[in-house]
Amino acid sequence: MEPRLHLQPGQQELTPEQEVEARRFAAERIAAQLSAEPVDERDAEAFLRQAYDVAGRAAPQQIHWLDGPLQLVEAAPQYLRDNPGNHLRVSVRTSLWNNVRSSMERSLWEHVRNIVEVDVGVGTRGIRHCLLESIYASTRDNGLADYRSVQASVRAYEDAAELALYHFFDRYLFPNDAHALAHFTDLVSGYWLIRNGAFIVHRPKLLARDEAGRLHSETGKCVEYRDGWGFYAWHGVPVPEKVILAPGQLTREDFLNEPDLEVRRIIWERMGNRFVSELDDVIESGPRGVLYEVVLPSGPERRARYVQVQDASTARQYFLRVPPTIQTAAEAVAWSFQLAVEEYDPAQET
Repeated sequence: MEPRLHLQPGQQELTPEQEVEARRFAAERIAAQLSAEPVDERDAEAFLRQAYDVAGRAAPQQIHWLDGPLQLVEAAPQYLRDNPGNHLRVSVRTSLWNNVRSSMERSLWEHVRNIVEVDVGVGTRGIRHCLLESIYASTRDNGLADYRSVQASVRAYEDAAELALYHFFDRYLFPNDAHALAHFTDLVSGYWLIRNGAFIVHRPKLLARDEAGRLHSETGKCVEYRDGWGFYAWHGVPVPEKVILAPGQLTREDFLNEPDLEVRRIIWERMGNRFVSELDDVIESGPRGVLYEVVLPSGPERRARYVQVQDASTARQYFLRVPPTIQTAAEAVAWSFQLAVEEYDPAQET
């Protein structure tokens, strides 16, 4: 490493060159954490044993590798729920607090934290959220959606930002106790560490993202693990399989029955020019939007009205359901802001 990039005792803040290096380092950590490349299990286990040693704990007697997050969630009732799974992480963090943070100026700590931890957190947050949402959806019906085990099944993405911060100080200041756990976390997807063993989830074999780093694939799953579990997403939003694999088969019933506003917008987007022809009637069109009425496929109400509007901040088009008594698009938009049409000021949209 070039000497000018190394942090010095008593340093108050990063130099411009060090700040550039910190951002490069954060991007490096994001890429490592979100990699779908296979890893050598022996390397990961070696780092894990070092982490146990740092925490003053005996090395795990048994290490169980799992091929997907649902396997960890399913194993929880038998193996995990009666064993506190956070003792190692707590021990390491306590050591880090004493070993790293207390040895430097607070201003430097905050400067690095606001770059490395924040950047890595932003870079991994969307993936973590999509994974958690999809795991909960896959396990909710069979009663396996235990909060602790679901969180543990994607623990590496949860811990990535904080460990990247300590990893930075390990590399650019002096070695610290986070070294082993940070490297271990880079190599896995989830883990539950208990007194006598460890349950580790392999990285996914597929993790596809768009240019903005959001989970996305136009042709198949965006995430898939070794056991075949995975899900579909469109620019960071988990969607049903049909939305990706068979957009030509989407109908207005798919749109009307979808409770999530963002998924509904994507269904409309994927239907393309077919969408308007699937709607029954245009009630009114004006500068504020277009008001549609559709026949409902089921339910006590026979008809529903939707207003098509544009989000001023993102330019995305949305269809909002409004009361059937509304007669104009302007009235519908005002209603969405809980205002009467004469009270609504278009400047409020921005």
